[in-house]
Amino acid sequence: MDLSPADWVNISLTEALLAREGPPLYVAAKLGCVAAVRVMTEAGTNLEVLGPKKDRPLHAAAAGGHASIAATLVSAGCEIDAQDEDGNTPLITAVLHGQAGPVELLLAVGADIEIARLDGLTAIHMAQLPGTPKGIRELILLGQDEPNC
Repeated sequence: MDLSPADWVNISLTEALLAREGPPLYVAAKLGCVAAVRVMTEAGTNLEVLGPKKDRPLHAAAAGGHASIAATLVSAGCEIDAQDEDGNTPLITAVLHGQAGPVELLLAVGADIEIARLDGLTAIHMAQLPGTPKGIRELILLGQDEPNC
């Protein structure tokens, strides 16, 4: 992708504004700023920047239900099973926040449902918690039934 000087100025300004709240890509993913995430990923921004709990932009997108941003980050090559300071993966984060779109996307791209948090709980355990939407519980159960190739 060829970026014009004006594009680089816009990228720099966007990053500067977002940086007030944390790493720009993390903040853009958290806020649901699809265009900003696309521009930053295309410009080669580090996909694995850390947020306040050592979570990454994919965690932030998953928590906010921003499936299109999660898809952009995954397509750009981010780590899909990265763990935050508590051991939460983006999949666990999406389950905990009741976000079916990101859960479905992460399962489709091969997120590991058996990775355990520091307390030993996995996405499978989290999906069984009271209050978890039935659709998410069903997605995780389907994920368990998928053969590992």
